[in-house]
Amino acid sequence: MTIASLSDLQSRPAGIIVRDSALSLLVAVVVLSCISLATYRLFLSPTSKVPGPWYTNISHLFMVYHDFNGTKRLWIHKLHLRYGCVVRLAPNEVSFASATALKEIYTSAGGYTKTELYSLFKQDDHRNLFTALDKKEHNEKKKRLADRYTNTAILHPSIQEAWRERADAFARVCDDSKSTDIYLYLHCYALDCVSAMIFHPYGTKSIEGGSDHEMVRNLSYHDSRSALVLRHYYPWLERLYKFLTPKRSSKGGQSSMRAAPHSEFTLATRLLQHPEMGMANMVSECLDHIGAGIDTTGDALCFLMWELSQPHNAKRMQKLIDELQTYDLEQGDRLDLLPYLNAVIDETMRLWAPGTLPLPRYVPDGGRPAVIDGYYIPAHTIVSAQSFTVHRLDQMVFPESDNFVPERWLQDEGSIERQRLMFAFGSGARTCIGKFLAMSEMRILLHSVYSRYRTRPAADMHASMEMSDQLLTSRPKDMLCKVTFEPLS
Repeated sequence: MTIASLSDLQSRPAGIIVRDSALSLLVAVVVLSCISLATYRLFLSPTSKVPGPWYTNISHLFMVYHDFNGTKRLWIHKLHLRYGCVVRLAPNEVSFASATALKEIYTSAGGYTKTELYSLFKQDDHRNLFTALDKKEHNEKKKRLADRYTNTAILHPSIQEAWRERADAFARVCDDSKSTDIYLYLHCYALDCVSAMIFHPYGTKSIEGGSDHEMVRNLSYHDSRSALVLRHYYPWLERLYKFLTPKRSSKGGQSSMRAAPHSEFTLATRLLQHPEMGMANMVSECLDHIGAGIDTTGDALCFLMWELSQPHNAKRMQKLIDELQTYDLEQGDRLDLLPYLNAVIDETMRLWAPGTLPLPRYVPDGGRPAVIDGYYIPAHTIVSAQSFTVHRLDQMVFPESDNFVPERWLQDEGSIERQRLMFAFGSGARTCIGKFLAMSEMRILLHSVYSRYRTRPAADMHASMEMSDQLLTSRPKDMLCKVTFEPLS
């Protein structure tokens, strides 16, 4: 130190010197802490052994970026293509794509629980079957409702008849125009079917127009992904959102529940048999089932009909038409026993599953250690799998995995392996309760359409049918799908 600098230092007030020293010390502590944390995460943490880009061990912000921009599904898939069945997504999150991992995370008795992500789907702040995080709470809710979603319940003659009426209404809409935007009408069909199942003999008839039609229009074109992502990663925004947003009234839903007696086999009737739930929780369940049933089935049918309408699938469409001609309702035939129809739907579920993005779970605390695909995963780590990758990564199980090949589901060879990797509706105790409902809706709609028409892309169809990610699901990017319907000769 020179005499001049020493003189300058002596001339400065003592308080400033102390403040500058404290600031320098604080900066040094922060820098050293960051370096220590980065060193630990890169070289010492349990997830540092998991394959993945080095930067995913530093921060979760890379994943947040892709989540916010709607590129998370493809980002994860590209990582799996590069690194294999196990990929680190963030310091505390790992993605898997093997059958053994699906069994461990979703179907074992290991106690993996849903993360807070699912809380974003609560209805008026009430938890329902989908948003219940606690295993005991979920089991109690499921016991009340499960019998309404069995295949036997879905095949109830009154339910099937109500759905055929709505499918025929869809077919009539198609007959009125040479170019029909099926995106909106398929969502109308999905709403009308699920509302008939919940409230029979009542329910919406949105295909026919009116206020129900406008409601579906508002529901089908929403884009809430960015807002939901922010609320998930930054929970204080959730509290601010609740403070600033007026509380919605559930009186409309409650009046629908109380309006009139429902058929004995409906979901509404089952809920009303449990008054201890409270009306608000009953409404929450109904709203959740309606919301889940609109986008998932509507989007899947849209992707299916668009793909089937492509010129290169003309022979497949004809094969489906020929099979449907053999179906005779009056003779007691069942659509769920038609092999090619089921193959077409299964292949659609493989390529465009209702939920294409990760279904996250927490590794449980205590008990047996979590070793998944050979990697030790510590408690509280988030683990997940996404159907988009599970259904495509293993080319031995799914050859030409990016292509629409319904015939693969008719082959005995490899059947067990395909089923083990089928993740369209989730897996285990928390498999989507509406699986049989969705499959039956699709069979009835396809029969109603392809027993009357052939379809092809409309001449004025220029919209993109690429998958566009929401929070857990994907839909057609431009939310428009114009198809021409040609009556069978």
